[in-house]
Amino acid sequence: MRSRATRFILAQATAAAALMLSSLPAAAAIDSVAPSPVKVQVAATGASSIAVTWRVGRSFMATPPVPATIESARAELLIGGAVVGTVGRRLGQTTEGDLTPETFLFRETVSIPRAVVYRAIKQESPIVIRRVFADSAELAETEDGEVLVVPAGPGSAAFSIQRVSLSFFDDSRTQVLSRNSELRAVAEVNTTGVSLLTGVWEVASGSSTAGTPVFRPLTLVRQGVASSGRTVLTSPRLPTATEGTNLVRFRITNPETELQQPILQYYVTPTSTTVAVNPLREILVSEPRAGAALTEDTRFAWTALPGTATYHLELFAAPAGPAGPVDTQALQSEIPSDPSPDTEKTDGQVALAGIFVQGSETAARLADFTLAQLPGDRRYLWKVSAIDAKGAVIGSSSVREIYKP
Repeated sequence: MRSRATRFILAQATAAAALMLSSLPAAAAIDSVAPSPVKVQVAATGASSIAVTWRVGRSFMATPPVPATIESARAELLIGGAVVGTVGRRLGQTTEGDLTPETFLFRETVSIPRAVVYRAIKQESPIVIRRVFADSAELAETEDGEVLVVPAGPGSAAFSIQRVSLSFFDDSRTQVLSRNSELRAVAEVNTTGVSLLTGVWEVASGSSTAGTPVFRPLTLVRQGVASSGRTVLTSPRLPTATEGTNLVRFRITNPETELQQPILQYYVTPTSTTVAVNPLREILVSEPRAGAALTEDTRFAWTALPGTATYHLELFAAPAGPAGPVDTQALQSEIPSDPSPDTEKTDGQVALAGIFVQGSETAARLADFTLAQLPGDRRYLWKVSAIDAKGAVIGSSSVREIYKP
């Protein structure tokens, strides 16, 4: 048996321990934040709204109640780990802390601005909605939850250029016209993604095209691109006061592209273009042979025609498929002999590609950007016309056939 003294000492120790326990601070904290949904897809073409429920769990280790306020100031939007904005309002609930564990539900609608969606597409990274919740009973402890937002559907791909096509108003790639005539070019740009397309219409005048072309800007273009993937842009009026061969292009500055951007040619004569001389003097062609394969190394050659200021080499559509026998005499009547804009043209008669060559030259090769205008596995018809200093057509070759693999 314990003595009276021993029992007294034990009683005093028990009372002291109880007093110490009652004076300890309550240990309470948020231990979980679970959003619903965890992942959601939004349209890539504009702003979106997302309904989110935040389920917050709280627990503590203490006998007395632990009252507190559970709250979150704002939601953060992140792309690639960096905060790009804050949205939403303050969320908060109070509790008397009578029960443990406890669960709190917070419901809200989070708005994702269009600019944030476009930025996520451009960076090829999803958007993260993050909420940080704090417990007023233990301010040093916080817990956060995240919702993954993925732009999807049309336009969700990264913004890029797939194809650029350039032509004049009648779908031709070359033009012969008199001084001060009106002329415009049309660019068709095929893209993926949604963003801002920027570029510059540029021209190189006849005075510079004999050597290395010197392009100067005409106008800057800023065009929002939707998810349709096709944008058509019309140039301002092109300068036609300078005689000779002129070049025009639409140079894309955003997005960056490795695609070779096409260039159009137009030839300005000193006086009004006239009706073709009849009969035309014949230009004899020597290369390439009929039915030859068209590549970047193909050389077109012909005999000189006195009085020529410029030669016009043109390529026209022919039936699809491998090269075969061609009735060039019948096709001769289908190809216009006069390349002036006054010549009436019907479907199939507009040249798909062409180049101008100085009158002192009798051979040429197609530039890469000109060759790229012609789809492969097709037959084409070509001919050479001679234009004098007054803009009149004074000669023409017979129609030849060529095949692009």
